[in-house]
Amino acid sequence: MPDQVYGPLGPKAIRLLSIVPGFASETINCSLTIINDRDDAPEYDAISYVWGTKLSDEPIMCNGQRMSVTENLIDAMRYLRPLPNWDSVITWPEDHVLSSSRNVWGTFASNRQEEREHSASHQQRPIWIDAICINQQDRAEKENQVKLMDKIYANATTVKVWLGEASAAYSADSSRMRSLQPLGVLSLTPKIHLGQYGRMPVVLAFIAQALRNVRAGGDYPTASKSATDAVYRNRVHGFPNASAEEWKVLREFFSNPWFERIWIVQEVVHAKRAIAILGDWQVEWKAIGEAATWFQAHGFALPPEFKSNGDMKDLLPVSKIAAMWLMSGRRRPLLQMLRDLRGRKATLKVDKVYAAYSLAEETSNTDKLDPLIEPTYDEHRINEVYPNLSRFLVIDHGNLAALSHAGGIQGVKTSDYPSWVPDWSQPKISVELVNDNMDELPYNADGNEHLIIGDSTDPKCLSVKGIKVPAGVVRAYGDKLISYAFRYQTYKEEHDFVKSAWNLIAHLANGKGRPKDDELEMYHPKNIPRTFVSTLTAGLTDTRQLIDEDPNFLEDAADWLLQQFGGGIPVSGLSRKWKLPGAIWNSSNSGRFHETFTRVCLHRRFFVTTGNLMGIGPETMERDDIIVVLFGGEIPYVVRELGEGKHSFIGECYVPGLMAGEAVARWKESGHKAEFFNLV
Repeated sequence: MPDQVYGPLGPKAIRLLSIVPGFASETINCSLTIINDRDDAPEYDAISYVWGTKLSDEPIMCNGQRMSVTENLIDAMRYLRPLPNWDSVITWPEDHVLSSSRNVWGTFASNRQEEREHSASHQQRPIWIDAICINQQDRAEKENQVKLMDKIYANATTVKVWLGEASAAYSADSSRMRSLQPLGVLSLTPKIHLGQYGRMPVVLAFIAQALRNVRAGGDYPTASKSATDAVYRNRVHGFPNASAEEWKVLREFFSNPWFERIWIVQEVVHAKRAIAILGDWQVEWKAIGEAATWFQAHGFALPPEFKSNGDMKDLLPVSKIAAMWLMSGRRRPLLQMLRDLRGRKATLKVDKVYAAYSLAEETSNTDKLDPLIEPTYDEHRINEVYPNLSRFLVIDHGNLAALSHAGGIQGVKTSDYPSWVPDWSQPKISVELVNDNMDELPYNADGNEHLIIGDSTDPKCLSVKGIKVPAGVVRAYGDKLISYAFRYQTYKEEHDFVKSAWNLIAHLANGKGRPKDDELEMYHPKNIPRTFVSTLTAGLTDTRQLIDEDPNFLEDAADWLLQQFGGGIPVSGLSRKWKLPGAIWNSSNSGRFHETFTRVCLHRRFFVTTGNLMGIGPETMERDDIIVVLFGGEIPYVVRELGEGKHSFIGECYVPGLMAGEAVARWKESGHKAEFFNLV
């Protein structure tokens, strides 16, 4: 069948699909046309949707041949197919109660049942749908077309996002919704609640109110109070209270599986215009993105990896939606895109990488990709994609920033990849200490020593030159931090993490066991509280300044420690002012320190070495692991000796006394030789 439907495609060619008008009950009939040069294509639209795995029992007819597609795709095609331009097609009257011209969503949303010429969901232009326009049985064609994806979506007149059919939850009246009383923005009239007309009007009312707040900005007298007082915040921003039933409706909308998928990011980021279609409703993507970003910025966002079976009240899963909206406008470094997309879902592991190519700076010219990162779906080479990409990032960037993305999850072997290769198919909860922009980093553990890669015939080995840190063997550590760090609340796990960490180094504050290197002034007993805070925050404030450059941040840390532990953890050297725990005249913002240390330490462990250096390291670290400085790496790393000159890479770490090249300076003075660490 593919040979009868598909003709060969040239390197710049694409296919476009035309759908014959028809009613929802009729078999879908369509035809494919080859455009030999995508730059000469007529105006067309592109579809963004979740493929799904279940094939529809009903085939479509394409170029006169029966073709099987997934249930989700055939649903999308039914709704996108043009209706016949006949009087038998029923539309709403102009004065319909949900008409966009009469409601707050009129500028960004409408319904298919309004006048046909005003409905963006009706498909008049040819359309591009990946599952049909690409011959899925031709591996070479798939590998070439995947490199054109960003351009295909960028050149489309409109990208149409299919969120699914209008299920009963979104179309039929709900007894619970009918019982609700009119409330502020959710009122259609003083006597009618929007929920009586289905759930989508409730969603649109929320989005409309969020957009009003966007236009109003945050420059008003009550803004600061609304940041910490949830009840007041909802009221001042025009929303119902946190326990209102309507929040569940909005949360269900933002929980649509489409928002989780990886390919959809580049499909809307590159779009000239995108609209989301849910059954008969269509909503401008710009409105959804702006609203989600506003909700995230004002304390309504659930943490990305948050899992709960309890009542989430007014918390919304908008973090990934907001991140996607903020990506619009320019390409970003490949390493950053791999990180940002890592928590999204894809059917194939390699698509976690290929989707990032469409958004990254290094892969903007897909005609000239490095052989290491050329896309492949060859089943015999597919396991080489992640290692080859990691090696490319190290060689192309000339540094080891990619290693900050490697490391496993405690008790879980996520893949058979070498230890130094990030498994992009798995989410990584801990944030990287090193980001993609090496020029802005305050760390310099390698003392500006250049990356030196050793010779190794083993394709699974990365051989890198560096040094072991004297007395840098892990002696003891605490439990990893598990926290969600939101809503200005300190959890027991956070309290216990800090207490456990202090117990490991409290003797240093009493002058016992100080590191032998007298040049490390930060380990003088009087400086231990400051060094402790520096370790918990990786030396940076919430705005990524060095903590020594922001004295107020140290006061914030002192205030939080006093609130949590009274005098149990000393704060000498942190605060310039004398304070009592919890005193009402304390003006510091302890939330700054709390937010910073929970973000930095999440899924990390606090540890001490045999030489009484303190640090934070990966959750998979073990006793007797060693701390090393690898040339080309701005931070120290934890590795594990395997024998025969081989090491397993465990992860990055932060250790005061190593971050400014101190170990490298001592190594140079010693006259000792550096060694190659064969990471496998």
